[in-house]
Amino acid sequence: MTIEHPIQAIRLTRAGGEIGIENGLLTEAIESDELCWIHLDYSHPAVREWLDELASLDSIIKSNLTDDDTRPRSFTHQNGIFLSLRGVNLNPGSDPEDMIAVRLWADERCIITSNRRRLLSLDDIRAGLLGGRGPNSAGGFISLLVELLAVRAETVIEQLEEQLDLLEDDLNKGDGDIEPRIPLSDLRRQAIRLRRFFSPQRQALEHLLNDHPRWLGKGDLLLLRESLNQFNRYIEELDAVRDMAVVAQEELLGKLSEVLNKRMYTLSLVATIFLPLGFLTGLLGINVGGIPGANSPYGFLLICLGIGAIVFCLIALLKIKKWF
Repeated sequence: MTIEHPIQAIRLTRAGGEIGIENGLLTEAIESDELCWIHLDYSHPAVREWLDELASLDSIIKSNLTDDDTRPRSFTHQNGIFLSLRGVNLNPGSDPEDMIAVRLWADERCIITSNRRRLLSLDDIRAGLLGGRGPNSAGGFISLLVELLAVRAETVIEQLEEQLDLLEDDLNKGDGDIEPRIPLSDLRRQAIRLRRFFSPQRQALEHLLNDHPRWLGKGDLLLLRESLNQFNRYIEELDAVRDMAVVAQEELLGKLSEVLNKRMYTLSLVATIFLPLGFLTGLLGINVGGIPGANSPYGFLLICLGIGAIVFCLIALLKIKKWF
């Protein structure tokens, strides 16, 4: 949700519509029988002050809503659910693996979410409510939020798989240019960081499905199970991306080593050919008497022809031994 004020509130109607609630009536809205959604920017001092004054909310929940420890988890307390989840960061100029935390407390009458960075999944829910097609129950809100987090995560994982395919195409070109367009280290880092949060998020959803309040409906539980299956699949795909990146890195190192060996081999052949020639020219270049051909007008030509013959013989010898 785009934060224009540290505390925003929406009343959910049966039709899925929304009615803004003035900040002064937030406490009354929470204590009423109408379902409301309150979103908080927990980094703002006014939010902590408002939570401290809210007597109807347990101190454990208040602490978790403003806690900087954002490892995904879930637990039930009294007749409500607390969830700490992570969503991929699709904000402009951000890295997707720099995931955004969202904390949620919900019971039958009230939904409270908190974060400090924009999360597009919350924006989608708000837009749905404005369009009259949003959730009209706490269970529906939770299942929709988890579903939207899973949908956006799938987009990022598909991009990782496409990058891996491009990388493999680069390695299979065989045209001598094997420098990958996408650094392998970046690909592996993204996969590792995404899996780091998807794994506890899967555990949080499993815990929620095993221990949930009665007001969470069967339809909501079905959607949560489907989202759990999606996160299981994402973790498997991230493991595959990570393992395939390791294989690609080994293949890249092997090809680089092969190219280096070929170049060193070529340099060795060149050195083999020119080593005797260097010895010969160095010997003829010493400043003493008795150099053959020193006084002959054809001496330089004869030396050049001799050097050419030596080069020819060396190349022929390398060819015979199949070194060249």
